[in-house]
Formats: sequence, structure tokens, C-alpha cells
Amino acid sequence: MHSSGLFKCSIWGLIALIVVALSGCSGKGNLNSASSPTTNPALSKTTQASESPTNGVAAKGTVHIDKLGERRIFVYLPAGYESDGERYSVVYMHDGQNIFNTNTNTFSKDWRVEEIIDQLVVEGKMEKVIVIGVAASEGSERGKEYIPFPEASIPTDGTSAEEFTQYFIKTVIPYVDSAYRTIPERDHRMIMGSSFGAIQALWMGYQHPETFSSIGAVSPATWVGNGRMLEELAKESEKPELKIWLDMGVAEGMPIDPLVNLLLSKGFIYGKDLFFQMDPLGTHDEKSWNRRVHSPLIMFAGKGARQTIKLEVSDYLTLLGPEASDLRLNSVATMDNGMDYTISDGVGYQVLNPEVGQVDKTGKVNFLKPEPLIVSVSFQGVTKEHQINYDRYVKVLKIYLKSLVIEEQGDEILIHLKSSAEKLKTTTKYLSELVKSIENLGIYKIKEVQEDSILIVFNTN
Repeated sequence: MHSSGLFKCSIWGLIALIVVALSGCSGKGNLNSASSPTTNPALSKTTQASESPTNGVAAKGTVHIDKLGERRIFVYLPAGYESDGERYSVVYMHDGQNIFNTNTNTFSKDWRVEEIIDQLVVEGKMEKVIVIGVAASEGSERGKEYIPFPEASIPTDGTSAEEFTQYFIKTVIPYVDSAYRTIPERDHRMIMGSSFGAIQALWMGYQHPETFSSIGAVSPATWVGNGRMLEELAKESEKPELKIWLDMGVAEGMPIDPLVNLLLSKGFIYGKDLFFQMDPLGTHDEKSWNRRVHSPLIMFAGKGARQTIKLEVSDYLTLLGPEASDLRLNSVATMDNGMDYTISDGVGYQVLNPEVGQVDKTGKVNFLKPEPLIVSVSFQGVTKEHQINYDRYVKVLKIYLKSLVIEEQGDEILIHLKSSAEKLKTTTKYLSELVKSIENLGIYKIKEVQEDSILIVFNTN
């Protein structure tokens, strides 16, 4: 990754947030005492899951807080657990304090995973599971446990993450298998996390396919270690037998396509053992993760998808560097098993006003005229018409340009490269290449290039 990777993530995240804002797209329950789920749960403090209604769901699982030494373990047991005698698959989740409605969350937000699972089970979209949320350590210790590479912002050298992985596999999982009625086999275990926790989940699961069969990496912080995750996965010679879910919100501005492409190059098959969603409304918080978590849960404990039943199309701008600057369509299919994920292979694009612009087979867009581009998108017999608003992206780029050192002359903008590069802590060469790559979108033209400046003009006719 380019040496200014951190710069790119912060700046491009701002742009993505602006894109969402311009697109127009669009309290805690109390815990009551509950009976113990085991005959003698070690150091267990039990509580009951939220009593708020979930679309008429009658049977609800329970949530209680267990302890393993000094670490809290948040446990969801499915409805009927105390009486049915069955054994269950297990979803392990990092940042356990944030995943249930237990008034223990870090940022006054939670995933409410218990409500999602209760609903999915009643609808017949997934089997009952146990969920084990392992609480994160406080402060910078969380980052040290979750990031397996050197990262100065925490800071960590990566060794604590390996220690945490061994603790998880050798201590947490054996404890859970002994205390609860699990199916103690790798085919019945999933590991999931978000942000730093997603990096840990992906790394732990990928390195230990003998322990886990599925991974849910939700909004992975791909920038850590200056993109080290990609470098390390690229070194892996064998493809593990895993199912992997990846997702990202447009407004998060973190690179995710390179990770998807790398896994595809390893032999993962999209729609079979690799699933990805770009969420057009997604931000880096529990509310967004609540909206998406049903899909990785179904991937793990639900039926396979056979047919698309709904198609939603959006568009977004990616500006992660000269090699990754594009405007693309994002087609999210709702499948008959309840999963929602972005589709790529087999998608048909028909531009209805081709004099205005073009869409290639991967969904990348470029304008030929400064007008809205209308595209018909088709997948498995489902068709959706979508309009890409040219003026919106003019606004986005003009707002971004204000973060540089510029002189405005009507529709012309003179970019001062040296002072802009100093301001953004990058190089003039990198900034020049970036401006040139964005020209390919068809929103502005480069009128003049000097040693220390570039003059661009926005297309008006």
C-alpha cells in the first residue's frame, strides 16, 4: 500500500460521507433475573434478554453475563434451551459488551443480535444457535488484542493479538463447550467481529480453519498496519475450507475491494463461500452492523440461496488512490434465503441514454455529458432502473477540492500541488496522479499541467 495509506483512508472517508449525505438515501431495556442455563455455571451472573417486541415473535432467547476469570462472557441461549436438551452451533463474537441489549455497550449503541436471531429463527431463515460475545479489554488493550500486526496508532507490535488468539482457542472455547450444550466441532463454529474485531476475526479464522468453519468480518479496519492484512493473506499458499462474509459502509471510506479480489484469487467462489456487501447507507457503528448482521448469520446457520427476489441499486465514488479511483454501481440482491449481498458476476447493465455515459461489465461508470445517466440493471430475471446523478458528483468533488490549496476561476480550478501535498502530508507526484485518474470519470477535464499546478475545468456541456 502507498505510504500515505492513513492519509487516504481519512480523506476518502470524508468524501464518501459527503456522497451519502448528498444522495438523500436514506432507548435501552432493563435486564431482569433469569434462571441459570446450566446446573452450575461458573461465576455466572444471569440476566434476561430484552422484552421489547420483535415483530410479533413469541419465543425469545435469553442473554446472561458469565465470567471467565476477570473477563466477561456475554451468552445468548436460544428459546427452549433450558428444556429441549438439544446441542447447538456457536457464533463467537468480539466486543461482546456491544452485541446485545445489556446496557453494557461502549458507545451507547448495540447490535441487538438476540432480537435478530429470534426473528430469523421464527421466520425459518436460520437454525437456533448459541452466541458467545467475548468482552474486549479496556482502552488500548483492545487494539493490542485485536490487531495482529505492528500498528503505531495503538501502539502494538502484534504479539498480544497472537496471545489473545491462543487464549480464545485454548481457554474460551473449551470453557464454553464444557459449560453449555454446544456441538464441539469446527463445522459448527463461527467467529465474527467488527472494525478492529473484524481484523481479529478474519485473521483468527483464516489461521485456524481447524477450529472455525465461518468468518464474519464486518467493517474490517483494513488500514491497520498500513494494509498489512492484505500482504499477509497474499502470502498464504493454501485456501482454507471456510465461508467468509465481508462488508463495508460507503461512508467508512476504507478499502475493501482489494480484500475481496484477493480472496477470489485464492479460489473462494463468490456467492458460495465468499459473500460481500457494500452498504450505501453504512457508517462505522452498531446501527449499521445491526442492519447487516442477519446475512452472515444466515450464511453460517441458514439455507443456501437459490434465487434473487429483490434488487436494490445505488452508486458510490471510490477515491483510494490513483490506482483505485472510480464511480461504480452497487447492486445488492436480496436472496430467497434472506441474505442481502452485493452481486457482480452475471449482472447485466443496459445504459438507456448512451450518449450521456457508459457502464462497463464490472459496473464502473464514466460520464460523456453532464447529465443524469439512466441504467437498467438485471440479475436472475429481476430488473431495476437506476439514475446516476451527475450534479451530485460535481458537488462531491468540489467539496473535496476545498481541502486542497486552490484558486477558483468560475468553472476552472487551479490546484497548487506543492502546498496541497504539504497540507495533506503526501507527495506532489501522488496528488498529481490522483487528479489525473479522477479525470477518467468524465466530470472534469485537465486543461493545463504545470510543474507545481494543475488547471481543471468542470464539464458544463
